[in-house]
Amino acid sequence: MHFVPLPVISSVGRSGPQFSPMSQGSHIIRSAFAPSFATPSLWNRNIPRVQGHCRSKQSSLQQFTTSASEFDKDYSQFQGDESDAEARSQFGTKSYWDAMYEGMGDFSADEYSWYYGFEVIKPILQDYVEASSALEKSQLSILIPGCGNDPLLLDFYNAGYQTLTAFDYSEGAIDRQNELLEYLPMGSDLDSVALSVEDARTLPEEWTQQFDVIIEKGALDAIYLSGDGNFEQSVEEFARVIKKGGVCISASGVVPEELRRETFGKDRWEWLRDGSDDLKAGCFVLERR
Repeated sequence: MHFVPLPVISSVGRSGPQFSPMSQGSHIIRSAFAPSFATPSLWNRNIPRVQGHCRSKQSSLQQFTTSASEFDKDYSQFQGDESDAEARSQFGTKSYWDAMYEGMGDFSADEYSWYYGFEVIKPILQDYVEASSALEKSQLSILIPGCGNDPLLLDFYNAGYQTLTAFDYSEGAIDRQNELLEYLPMGSDLDSVALSVEDARTLPEEWTQQFDVIIEKGALDAIYLSGDGNFEQSVEEFARVIKKGGVCISASGVVPEELRRETFGKDRWEWLRDGSDDLKAGCFVLERR
């Protein structure tokens, strides 16, 4: 099995499971947004620091955490306590994430990167997708479920991955992504970037076998915590919308190993990288058969 270890990176700030991308309604907010002001790039713009993986002018690998998940640290206070199940289940509710994006949550409403950032995801993408793909990186169709207020979409665009679709079940998350996209240079072509409010359990029919890559960081964790078989339904939808031979990169610290193996069954998925032995937050790479 081809195996690429995750880099050892110091932990800074909070990190945890992502936004749960299930929605009430599924109206689409397409990329008709144009930057409202000129700026050289997000990297050079002086924006406030926020909790989590914050952006700075000198962005280094050491700014991002891989496996020392703050999400797990937050949960440690509930271990052995009757409130554990209740505390964990909050991450699986829409009201929790809606409140966060309105500035009333436990994490920053401005910008927050879960588990680890683009500097960790990029080499995984290069090794498992680009190395064997005939497509240019700008042509790779990438889906980001549960985008939240994670700046990953901006990172991909700035790095040349510009055929991007991101969704979340919280309208507040999509509003924040629209605001983040304003940091792109004026004149950026966003025709190939789409944002929408969607339910991960019932994605649009027109998305069937549309994506070369799915990248989720904690979205499936939050969906798992919502219960009611939502995790299994969402993985079923991932299998439908990804192309045969497409790659799913999943960062997870919550979904039980047995359930993940059963749901991402080897009849439909080839496990290219098993993150079960990663510390806390595993990085799983699966190819659609």
